[in-house]
Amino acid sequence: MPFKPVDPKPDFPKLEEEILKFWEDNKIFEKSLKQTEAGKPYTFYDGPPFATGTPHYGHILGSTVKDLFPRYQTMKGRFVRRRWGWDCHGLPIEEIVERELGISGKKDIEKLGIKKFNETCRSMVLEYVAEWRKTIRKIARWIDFDNSYKTMDRDYMESVWWAFKQIYDKGLIYEGRRVLLYCPRCETPVSNFEVAMDNSYQTVTEESVTVKFPISNDQFPNTYFLAWTTTPWTLPGNLALAVGPNIKYQVVSIKDKSEVYILAADLVPKILNTKYEILDTILGSDLVGLEYEPLFEVKGIKGDKGSRAHKVYAADFVNTEEGTGIVHTAVVYGEDDYNFGLKVGLPVVPLLDEKGLFNEKAPKFLHGQYFKHAEKMIKQDLETRNLLFEKKPHTHSYPHCWRCGTALFYNAIPAWFINIQKIKKDLLESNKKEINWYPQHLKRGRYQKSVEAAPDWNISRNRYWGNPIPVWKCKVCGHNTVIGSIKDLGLAKNIFYFSRHGEAEHNVKNINSSYPETFVNNLTAKGVERARGLANWLSENGGVDMIFTSDLLRTRQTAETVGKILDVPVESDARLREFNVGVYNGRDTSDFERVFPFEERWHKAPQGGETNLQAQSRMVDFITEVNQKHQGKKILVISHGDPLHMLTKYFGSQLSYPKYATIFELDVSIADLHRPYIDEVVLECEKCGGKSHRIPEIFDSWVEAGSMPFAEYHYPFAQKEIFESRYPAQFVAEYIAQTRAWFYVMHVIGFNLFGKAPFENVITTGTIMAEDRTKLSKSKKNYPDPWKIMDKYSVDALRFFLMNSAVMNADNMNFSERELGVVYRKDILILWNIYNYFVTYANEAAWQPNSKSEIRNLKSVIDQWINVRTKQLVNEAAKHLDNYDTVRYTNAIEGYISDLSTWYLRRSRGRKDGEFFETLRHCLLNLSKVMAPVTPYISEVIFQNLNRRPTESVHLAAWPESEELTAQEIDLLVAMDIVREAATVGLAARKQLKLNVRQPLSRLSVDTKSKDIKFTPELLEILLSELNVKQSDSKLVLEAKTNNKIFGFQGSKNIEYFYLDTTVDEQLKLEGLARQLEREVQEMRKNLGLRVGEVISLSYDTEDEELKEAMRLFDKSKTYVREVRGVGEVGEEHEIDGKKIRIKLSNE
Repeated sequence: MPFKPVDPKPDFPKLEEEILKFWEDNKIFEKSLKQTEAGKPYTFYDGPPFATGTPHYGHILGSTVKDLFPRYQTMKGRFVRRRWGWDCHGLPIEEIVERELGISGKKDIEKLGIKKFNETCRSMVLEYVAEWRKTIRKIARWIDFDNSYKTMDRDYMESVWWAFKQIYDKGLIYEGRRVLLYCPRCETPVSNFEVAMDNSYQTVTEESVTVKFPISNDQFPNTYFLAWTTTPWTLPGNLALAVGPNIKYQVVSIKDKSEVYILAADLVPKILNTKYEILDTILGSDLVGLEYEPLFEVKGIKGDKGSRAHKVYAADFVNTEEGTGIVHTAVVYGEDDYNFGLKVGLPVVPLLDEKGLFNEKAPKFLHGQYFKHAEKMIKQDLETRNLLFEKKPHTHSYPHCWRCGTALFYNAIPAWFINIQKIKKDLLESNKKEINWYPQHLKRGRYQKSVEAAPDWNISRNRYWGNPIPVWKCKVCGHNTVIGSIKDLGLAKNIFYFSRHGEAEHNVKNINSSYPETFVNNLTAKGVERARGLANWLSENGGVDMIFTSDLLRTRQTAETVGKILDVPVESDARLREFNVGVYNGRDTSDFERVFPFEERWHKAPQGGETNLQAQSRMVDFITEVNQKHQGKKILVISHGDPLHMLTKYFGSQLSYPKYATIFELDVSIADLHRPYIDEVVLECEKCGGKSHRIPEIFDSWVEAGSMPFAEYHYPFAQKEIFESRYPAQFVAEYIAQTRAWFYVMHVIGFNLFGKAPFENVITTGTIMAEDRTKLSKSKKNYPDPWKIMDKYSVDALRFFLMNSAVMNADNMNFSERELGVVYRKDILILWNIYNYFVTYANEAAWQPNSKSEIRNLKSVIDQWINVRTKQLVNEAAKHLDNYDTVRYTNAIEGYISDLSTWYLRRSRGRKDGEFFETLRHCLLNLSKVMAPVTPYISEVIFQNLNRRPTESVHLAAWPESEELTAQEIDLLVAMDIVREAATVGLAARKQLKLNVRQPLSRLSVDTKSKDIKFTPELLEILLSELNVKQSDSKLVLEAKTNNKIFGFQGSKNIEYFYLDTTVDEQLKLEGLARQLEREVQEMRKNLGLRVGEVISLSYDTEDEELKEAMRLFDKSKTYVREVRGVGEVGEEHEIDGKKIRIKLSNE
């Protein structure tokens, strides 16, 4: 059976779609999981993205990394569970919904109603799922996409509750007031690491001011402290001035001015750029305790007896690097200020409301003014009162909200925190001993330093769409009741067990069977046995009080089998029926699933059938009715796979699709844990019996992200053993900013819960920038459309390009289409050309592999060499992938493709022997396996065509076995490298002498610097063939002294000398002309579209006698020419070495 012919000009988008269809139709991904299910688990965490926008190059990069390593580990026999997830909560979706609803801020949301706002968030959060599915499919990422976990699912949220309670019970969570970065647009605090993660500090140029603070002390008449600030809006909140106790300060007067100023001695010349007189020099410690007049009247501060406000204090954070050496302190509006204020007992008086507007405690002229807009008014007021010493532009970094871009400010607000200080030492030790970082410098660099500097983690947000913090505060005694599960809420009236029916005949036949049943659909013998097993399990676990079932035969038979064993009556209900497939009832299941994939059925119904929502609604109606009607009962419900799956979705469960006659328990007491439903739950205080209401805060969405390793399993409520057997993960990957975010929060939560780091190996990528080094921006259109790029250069080229780039070393990369094009041509197209060459010439030679094909006893040294290079590639690729180094892995592939093309294949052209074809096929098959993780499409195409074993797909094949190279094999690699080095010297010599390589020469002489390496006759023959020289002759070294046709050339790293005889006699000249004629004919064949092996006749006409002689040396077999005739026919004119000839080709 010949190999499938290869198109020399591949249509990669078409090929990719064909391969995708093959994978999907034959369930290759599912088979890869089934094939390895008994293998050792290999766990990786997939950071959940938001589905509130379309995927970009950063997502493609991340998905390629997360696809490459699982594919590799699967080929190594590991079981790699791959499940998609969605980040659903938080500011990103809230901001989108506010814009959609035309509202802004918390007051508008509460006026609209939390219920409607959150329902809109839920409806919009997965708006772009279809776009994501399309992209993930296109880039060949294998993952369970439809069975995704969602952070808004009830099961996921319950696991987060459990984690919170565990950490709370360890005394690591507290409620406190701290100064936090705060967004007035979102009206919530923002974590330091959220701002740092995407470098949300923006460089701004604003007016800084130096302000005069009048000293209220008779010893310093008409004297002012000078203090500098970049945030004039904080001046109304000034409560103290801070000085460095050991800093020298000077009392100075300015000529022609009656005012005296105090400022740091080192800064006097810089600030007072005029003539001045130094009146005194004193230490900062001598200024401590001096009082000054407040700049503004603030209610609750001015005039208080015994107030500690408006005095000078010593502080260790004061320096003389900028400013005046005297620091203006507003307690509420800075971390240092707040800590300093608490230390010395300053009052805490916030002057801004939740929207960043000055409140009623502020000076009257500022009431209701936005803090940034008020700066102009503040400066004008100070200037009017002669309290503004100087104002000038100042460029500095200022924090902005990572989501909405609003300027942030520090605010002292109550919040909930995880006490990082108590566990910081343990986190650092865990990082040191348990985590490998790629690149390695991050371990003791960025990550270690970020942990060392980490403040306590603010885990609460004053928002709406998120996981509610499960704390109920007593209205009577203030005691906190912390809930760790839905069961702890005490809402359940009954216990519900659910089960799918046992296996039935339609399941075996893959036929749809909904109501009305089209044939007698009994349980199979296996189905009856499973139903009995179900009854026995229930009997051993306390039995049930009631059994309800669908009225279809297979569910009734299952229920009756159970009921008979348990002696419990069975009641049928039509609402529990199978999903109604309408006109597809009684037809093959694949017909229906092809037209109506599960996710599309939510709002799309078959003719005469129903939608998922309709089926879900009837199931929920039934459950609600039964639950309300009964109290304290154990109830078994037997239904069908799809309706039960839809029911679990309604209750936010992450349970997998129901199996035949297998029990699962589901709490139906509360379907949604979000606000406002959870806020309606009132608990009895466990301390005093009073009424406890839930606190209004929700979790920071990073708490949910950090809980992903266990929450996606609904741990500890389900899959307990599975999760514990897979923790910690072997691998996690995200871009470098996540060192301070997702990696950090996972480490904090995982270590708190399980006493060890949640992952063993961390890959950090850099950031993909536009080619002009700016941030990728859809509005600026500063990067090419990923879909157009993939269609133009292929998905494989893009994946290879990304994995081979600097971004995989955690460096930023400027996306360059030009550089991608180089990878496409150098790697993908060259590989395709090699593959095309093999198939074309193997078919032309009618060569077929057989069971006796052997590549171990190779005779040809070039075949031996490429076989060793193949072993070397396998070894290097495995080593680099085991070390999570995609750059070196792809470099190894790139080098091998180059060797295979530019050396092995070029030196083997014209060969038609079985050893050559078997060797090249062996190379391509192994290369397809080695490349499969990074270039899944082209690897699949090559493997399927060349493979003659039962393996269905390259992605079901085992990774090639590594073999340690023998000393003899290593010597061969070294020797061939030196041959190639000599060839490079020889080709450079010919180029220097302007001697066309097609012109044969008679002799050369070459010697190596190492006496241990000698060219064997076989290796020397390769060198002679490459340089088109007849023989090697060591006498050239001596002859060169008297023969001006012999030229000597400088050697190279391993080559001592190289001599070349340039004498061209008549015979050599004719051979050279013949070779050029052959090249012209080959080019003509190509232009005419003639196939390899398609035999033709050649006619020519020339007046040149040398060309006529050269035609007698023309190689007809190489050019597939049947006969050569000099008949004087007019043909296509060519010129060779200034000689003209007309050539005509004919296949008649």
